Amino acid sequence: MAKPLTAEQKVLIIGASHGGISMAEQLRKQGFDGAITLIDREASMPMERPPLSKAWLLAAADEEKSGGFLMRQPEWFQENKVEFKKGCDAVAADPVAKTVTLANGDALAWDHLVLATGAVPRALPLSDEVEQSGRVHVLRVPDDAEKLSQAMTNAQRMAIIGGGYIGLEVAASARKRGLDVTVIEMAPRILARVASPEASQYFHDLHQAHGTNIMTNAAVDGITSTEDGLEISITTPSGQEMIKVDLALAGIGVIPDLALADDLGIDQGNGFIVDGDYRTGQDNIWAIGDVALATEGYTQGAMRIESVHHAQMSAEIAAAVMMGARPKTHEVPWFWSEQYDKKLQSAGLVPQGAETIARQGKRDGAMSFWSFDQGVLTAVESIADPQAYMIGKTVITEGTPLTPDQIADPEFVLKSLIGR
Repeated sequence: MAKPLTAEQKVLIIGASHGGISMAEQLRKQGFDGAITLIDREASMPMERPPLSKAWLLAAADEEKSGGFLMRQPEWFQENKVEFKKGCDAVAADPVAKTVTLANGDALAWDHLVLATGAVPRALPLSDEVEQSGRVHVLRVPDDAEKLSQAMTNAQRMAIIGGGYIGLEVAASARKRGLDVTVIEMAPRILARVASPEASQYFHDLHQAHGTNIMTNAAVDGITSTEDGLEISITTPSGQEMIKVDLALAGIGVIPDLALADDLGIDQGNGFIVDGDYRTGQDNIWAIGDVALATEGYTQGAMRIESVHHAQMSAEIAAAVMMGARPKTHEVPWFWSEQYDKKLQSAGLVPQGAETIARQGKRDGAMSFWSFDQGVLTAVESIADPQAYMIGKTVITEGTPLTPDQIADPEFVLKSLIGR
C-alpha cells in the first residue's frame, strides 16, 4: 500500500470536468490537507456535461441558464481550499522537474500530477469554405452548446452526422425546437457501438415516430457550403443522395486528449495506459476519467469507459490509493440517456454476438433488454423501467445466476433475484 500524501505535498489536476472535480473532492474527503491546484483550458466555470445535448439546448440563453448547470458553485473552491485556474492550457510538462508549463508561460510545480484531460470530438475533414461558414458544429463543452443553440434559433433543417447517444439526444432536442432533422449513420444501425441491436431498433423507431429521418449504412462523401446553407453528399446502398440543411452537428465520437503523453513519457494506446488504481508507469502521475485506459478492472484494457460514473469512480479509487487507503473495486459501468420522454438506464457492456432478450415492464411503455454472453448476464438496458435496471445491475455485480429463459418468461418475478 502506498504511503499517504502529506500536507507538504502539492497535487496538480489538469482538467476540471467530472473527473477533475471529483478528484479534488475525494482528496479532501479522505483527509488530504495539502495544496490542490485544478486547471482547465475552458474560460468558464466547470459545468455539467450531460445536459449540453438536452436541457441546455432547450433552455433560454441567459446567465441564469449557465448558473443552473455549474458543477460546483464558486464558494465550493474556497471552502475546500482548491485553487482553480480557468482558461489555462497546459502545453508542456517535465516529469523530472515536476512542472507543467501553461500557454502563457507560467510553470506550475507538483508532487503528484493527475491527468483528467478527457476527450475531444473527432473532427470531420472540412474544406476551408465549409469550416469558415460556421454551420458545422461539435458538442463537448458549454461554449459548443451555446453556439449550437444559437444556430438552431434561425434554422429549419439540421443534419446530425453520427448516430450515437449524443447525436440522438441532440436530434430529440432539435425536433422539440421544431427543426427538420436527418441523422446520418455510417454503421448498419444507430448506437451500434454502445447498445444491443434490440435497443438500437427501439430508439430508431422512437425517433422516426417523432419525425426524424434516419439514414444508416450512409457515408458522408462531402459537404459544400452554399449561400443558403450546406449541401451534404451521402452514399447509401441505393446510391448517392444529396440533402440541403442549415446546419450540421458532427457527432462521430471522441478521441482521448493525450497531448502531454510524450513529454511525460507515459505509455499510451487509446488513452493513457494505467493500472487498476489509475497509476501510469511514471511515479506520482495518474490518469482518470475518459482519458484513462485501465489494464485491470472491468474492461481489462479492452476499451476506455466514457461516462460520468467512470470519471467519478476512477477519481475515488486514485484518491484512496494516494492517501494510502485500500480502494474500492471497479464497479459495473453504467450509463443513461434521455430522448424525448424516454429515459434509458443501462449497466454493463453488450458483447459482440450476445443473446438479447426483450422484457415488458409493469408500467405503460416500460421495456428492458437483457444481454447474455454464454448464458451469463453482461448488460441490461432499461427504458422507463428503473426496477429492471437496478435488479439487472445487481445481478451483474453479484454474479447472481440468471438464464435467458427466466427473463423471457413474463411470469418470472425479477424481485426474486434480490437478496438471495
